[in-house]
Amino acid sequence: IQRSLLTGHHRLLGPGDLRHAAGGFAHCRETFERLRCQRSIPDPQAHAVLCLHGFFRTRATFQPMVAALRAEGYHALSIEYPSTRRSLGAHADQVSEVLSHLPQCTTRVSFVAHSMGGMVARTLLARTEALWRARIEPHRLLMIATPNQGADILPWLDYVPALYAAAGPALRELHPLQAQAVPLPTIPFATIAGVRGDPRGWNPLIPGDDDLTVSAASVRLDGAEDHLDIRALHRTIAADPRVIRAAVRYLETGRLIGD
Repeated sequence: IQRSLLTGHHRLLGPGDLRHAAGGFAHCRETFERLRCQRSIPDPQAHAVLCLHGFFRTRATFQPMVAALRAEGYHALSIEYPSTRRSLGAHADQVSEVLSHLPQCTTRVSFVAHSMGGMVARTLLARTEALWRARIEPHRLLMIATPNQGADILPWLDYVPALYAAAGPALRELHPLQAQAVPLPTIPFATIAGVRGDPRGWNPLIPGDDDLTVSAASVRLDGAEDHLDIRALHRTIAADPRVIRAAVRYLETGRLIGD
């Protein structure tokens, strides 16, 4: 069920984004339940995995990841949110609403996040009194190319204030001076960074190694269960087969690389 940011109306989308209903949330939910019964759709697995895309991306970022996770028996969902229009807190509110409407059979949830999606997840998980946590246990968080220490490229954009105005409030929250205010993860977590594999990196505007957008150093965060550097670019790293294999392994074992 998708809600329009502009109108507040909802629509029920099926495979291929085919619209089955539109209007209020209750109407869309009733239509969903009716279709689920008509088509004998079974209850999903108890362990849900929410995949959160990054800035200026869509849920398509995680199509290969979702397919792999579902093949392993997880109830994997790629969540879409208006990354350029709201703050991290507002995005976390949207994900919290999704969690509150997961099926009653859902008892555990993990998160796989790309770039800014990791900061959304951190914001969400800091809300330990959220209602969904009364029945769903947060399990693990994997952050892929997330600028945990802030995006090193953003200070260069301080000279272009119009870009911040167009990009929305969340981008400003990724500035190195602002990112420190984002709460640390409250559940076990791991990080994956994209790198070139040498001290110069891909982007001359970013110090040290990087994935063209985020520095490898910024991805690292104290307290991680595991960390992995992979030669990859920021835009495509979430669909990299090596990252997908590491994600599946991490959710199962708490390690990104097998022994």
